Amino acid sequence: MAEPAFYSAWNNNDIALQDIINQDPSLSRLLKNAVFDEKINTITGYSANVKSLYGKGYALLGNAGEFLDPVFSSGVTIAMKSATLAADILDRQFKNEVVDWNKDYAESLQQGVDTFRVYVDAWYDGRFQDVIFYQNPNPEIKAMISSILAGYAWDEQNPYVKNARARFDTLVELCR
Repeated sequence: MAEPAFYSAWNNNDIALQDIINQDPSLSRLLKNAVFDEKINTITGYSANVKSLYGKGYALLGNAGEFLDPVFSSGVTIAMKSATLAADILDRQFKNEVVDWNKDYAESLQQGVDTFRVYVDAWYDGRFQDVIFYQNPNPEIKAMISSILAGYAWDEQNPYVKNARARFDTLVELCR
């Protein structure tokens, strides 16, 4: 994974892969007899979202509403959270209670997705590694971040959920 500008030096993915492999002596040795018999393709812009997570007669759940990242494993958590939120709202709605799909569903779901996004973005830009590999980690902070990665991205008792981006940015600076 690299910034799109990195790949602009090549206009052929197959040649790019070979050049990149050849830049690393150990990788080059490891793959010297490899047969590359498939065309090399690229995927860009993993993240995607929609204009509305709900509407008359529907609520989008999981990756149908907010696809964040194929590698970071947040998808299952987002799917379960969106289903739980929607089921609760539907139950209340069927009981003729007043519901606010925007506040109770869309905004609530987005809060956790945005928390996950902080960590996904930081993983890809390299800042998360500064935190993970910090020599003297604080066990409490490590536990709070582990909690988020385990799926508790909606737990506002965790300071790294509340104001997630600002707190994480500060942590990165402290770890550098």
